[in-house]
Amino acid sequence: MRPQRLVSTLVTCLLVTVLSSCDDGTKPASDGPPATVVVNAEVYTLDRGRPWAEAFAYDADGKITAVGTESDVRAKAGSGAKVIDARGNMVLPGFQDTHLHVPEAGINRDLCFMESGSTLAEYEDMAADCAAEQPGSSWVRAAGPSLFDLLDADESPIDVLDRAIPDRPALILDDLGHAVWTNSLGLKAAGIGPDDPDPQGGIYGRDPETGRLNGLLLENAQQRIRNAAAPDDEVVYKGLLVALDELAKNGITSASDAGGFWGQNHPAAWQRALKEGELSVRAVNGLYLYPDADMKEQLAEFQRRFSDDPNSLLRFNTAKIYLDGILDLGTAWMLKPYDKPINPQYPSGFPYFERDQLRTYVSELHRIGYRMHFHVIGDAATREALDAVEAIDAPKDQVADRRHRTTHTYLVHPDDTKRFAELGVVADFQVGPEAIDPGYHEQLSDFIGNRAFDLIPVAKLLDAGAHVSLSSDWDADPLSPFGIIERAVTRESNAVDSVETAVKLVTLDAAYALGQDDTTGSIEVGKQADYVIVDQNLLEVPVDRVDQTKVLLTVLAGESTYQAASFNR
Repeated sequence: MRPQRLVSTLVTCLLVTVLSSCDDGTKPASDGPPATVVVNAEVYTLDRGRPWAEAFAYDADGKITAVGTESDVRAKAGSGAKVIDARGNMVLPGFQDTHLHVPEAGINRDLCFMESGSTLAEYEDMAADCAAEQPGSSWVRAAGPSLFDLLDADESPIDVLDRAIPDRPALILDDLGHAVWTNSLGLKAAGIGPDDPDPQGGIYGRDPETGRLNGLLLENAQQRIRNAAAPDDEVVYKGLLVALDELAKNGITSASDAGGFWGQNHPAAWQRALKEGELSVRAVNGLYLYPDADMKEQLAEFQRRFSDDPNSLLRFNTAKIYLDGILDLGTAWMLKPYDKPINPQYPSGFPYFERDQLRTYVSELHRIGYRMHFHVIGDAATREALDAVEAIDAPKDQVADRRHRTTHTYLVHPDDTKRFAELGVVADFQVGPEAIDPGYHEQLSDFIGNRAFDLIPVAKLLDAGAHVSLSSDWDADPLSPFGIIERAVTRESNAVDSVETAVKLVTLDAAYALGQDDTTGSIEVGKQADYVIVDQNLLEVPVDRVDQTKVLLTVLAGESTYQAASFNR
């Protein structure tokens, strides 16, 4: 068991006082394990009936038993209760991140980094250096180059990488996460031949004059080589543990992993963490749906892997379905063509799935019990997701109650805004620093016109009555919930109306999106004791200081998963 999981048993009487072992000589009640009370706190409960409280208590199973004044809570908890002194700090429900890439975030920390914006010659030198740093590896793995740097060069990218890394296959992730750069040995290892057609939902990059493969693989075309180059299970597991530590430090108690690459055996790392007592979040995870896989075989795999025990910290009950790519590469699927297509072959971008294929998958996965988690960027992809949910052959209330959701949700056509509420589809958004930057919108307007100035319409969907959540998309964007809250309120357009609203979007509303708002997301009697103590009141400090908030203590089901050193002095 890792050290942070032992925090709750190591804290001294300065923080957690077991009355039977401290100086007043009292003993715990004899009718069971002692309760725990959190006192001297500003408890922001997210309970409409009681938004603020002085204290709360929970039992040995981590279930909240009392919320209210300190005197009332202490009386209900009994004289033998443990006491956590919050020292006058704010306490609120643990944050829930509905879209992030957990094992990948940990794995990527150890990747050899190549600086974006370099020349082809500089990339060649960096690739050779990365190979030298990995002398015993079967694959050279790195990340960072810009696809546009590689495409704008005079020489084919594959020739450059063949010179830099002639002896092993290479997998180099681009800086946007939607393309990879490989060498000839990489293509061979992945079984990709010179005459192979583009896979469904992806593009094999080719020289425009000769038609020869250039070593750049976009969108779903990445998956074959990513699977071939997947790190071993121990690397994935260690990456997961590193990432879980970061979640705890940021006050996150529930997460929905949005990678779900079962072709790379990522689910096994989560299962091992659960088995070994290392899982420090409620994981409501997705599994990646491969567009080019055999449907019958893939549905059988999803049936086999489905798990949805609400009493377990680990569930695989979500299907991660990419419907398109991204605007930057011209692969986001638009209702109308790009004003200036980035890829002339696809003037409106392209979908990952054929319509009938998608609807069959969605209906069958819904029947199994899955919640859909649609990656949508373009407005055509957003509409396709809504259409697929609407086409599910099941009672409307049952479909709505499943809480299928879109994520990213960059562009929503005005005709589709009200459909989210009508269909019960949750709109999940990220407000990363670059994505909400007006300069980025200005840049995109060269390609998609005025559509670029209505990206990520959080406020519009809220006004239309939709269920909405905010997430990080870590490690593509920063993880901190405090940064998300601040940016959601301070962005120039489509800002939410208050910090209170933003906090709800990363706690109770996120719990709703994950189907666990009946047991988490607020500090109420009967719910799980998933909470965080922070060093300033988010609702009182200036909004431009919210991002400076520090987590002092993170607790999952009554057990500490992180404690700041300053909170134990």
